[in-house]
Amino acid sequence: MIERGVLDTKSANEVNAHLLSLKEEAIALGANDVRIIPADMVSIEDEIIEMCRPPFCEQYGQSANCPPHVMTPEDARQWIRPYHSALIFKIDVSPGVLFSEEGLEIFKKVFLISARLEELSVGQGYVFSKGLAAGSCKTVFCRDIPCEALINDGKCRYLSVARPSMEALGINVFRLVKDVGWEIHAILRKSDPNDIPSAMLAGLVLV
Repeated sequence: MIERGVLDTKSANEVNAHLLSLKEEAIALGANDVRIIPADMVSIEDEIIEMCRPPFCEQYGQSANCPPHVMTPEDARQWIRPYHSALIFKIDVSPGVLFSEEGLEIFKKVFLISARLEELSVGQGYVFSKGLAAGSCKTVFCRDIPCEALINDGKCRYLSVARPSMEALGINVFRLVKDVGWEIHAILRKSDPNDIPSAMLAGLVLV
């Protein structure tokens, strides 16, 4: 369980200034928009994990950062409870690109921004800050090789940047994105990119 002592020693002004600095950094790193929200706005639902199972996602069980190897939604609800704030960022992408090989670079960008913001936040004394990404790190970083962290208790090859996705913990990303006022459309494997008005990927940093 996370101890709240770190945030309790900082004033509201200090926390707000820190969050604003993370927001500015996210924009500098390539995010198209960023919102600062209370952490209790993040909804974790058991049903979301079902979207991680085949045939919806072929990466189920293939990564240490994917179900069933990550914490369950029930554990995630307990884990997230002590957090004070969160920063959600998005990267806009055309539906056609998202469905192409180029889309992997956008997913990778979300991982890199999330990991960098986490690193900066921890460096500023918010030691329990945690970044979450979009999609499976297996697809982005270890597409054609086994997840090292699952082999003989091995260490992740990309420990500094690989993160669980929000969905992997049961976070209802669709609901969260709508709640912060961004446009989002349901996208399925069988979707025709020409029928989708816009697309985006989102990342989250808990502070």
